[in-house]
Amino acid sequence: MTRQRITNEIRSALEEGIEAMMAAAADRTGAKLPTERELAERFQVSRHAIRQALERLEAKGSLWRHVGRGTFRGRRSEAELLATDVTDFCSPRHILDARRMVEPSLASLAAVNATPSQIAEIQATCRRCAAARNMDDYEVFDEAFHRAIAQGSGNPLATELFETVNQARKKIVWGAMRRAVLRPDRRAFFSEQHREIVEAIARRDAHAAWQAVMSHMETVAQTYETLRPGEPFIV
Repeated sequence: MTRQRITNEIRSALEEGIEAMMAAAADRTGAKLPTERELAERFQVSRHAIRQALERLEAKGSLWRHVGRGTFRGRRSEAELLATDVTDFCSPRHILDARRMVEPSLASLAAVNATPSQIAEIQATCRRCAAARNMDDYEVFDEAFHRAIAQGSGNPLATELFETVNQARKKIVWGAMRRAVLRPDRRAFFSEQHREIVEAIARRDAHAAWQAVMSHMETVAQTYETLRPGEPFIV
């Protein structure tokens, strides 16, 4: 039996297991699934493997996902489809433009509005991201770091804008970026930029927080450009 065949069998078994779990949990559309971390623990596989399985099941219409809210059994409602179809028309340039508009301002607001406990959460997710020893952990904590900043802004509408842009980012460009940040030197540099963002927020320096995030956006754009020459201003 070849290695590829084993991989395909594992993938199929994983998808079948998730589908069986959904059927046993609730016989209704809209039932929420456990988190990716919980599914990984249950099936004894990596979160990346779980994410791939969920993507295939979503393509089949067995479930749908919303970043920040969770994964749900069945197909998206008409309202959800209308809300998420915009990503089908987004280019990588659109993602960068949106992130430049949203994320520096969120950090600036967090420097002014974040509570001490929210700042502590931003600091904690920054440390966890820097300490990640594999891409599954890095991916989880990197997203948690940026989400903690959004939540620290104190503006629920701006936080929802972050979630929309983040969903598009993961759908459109994260596959290539995931390969890039496997390099320890790049991850270390990203982590250093994260630390600069945290320090600015913690000392309540809104302008420095804005500048630190904008610098981070430029670095990520340059990283993607090295992977996809000829596609400028991509993040």
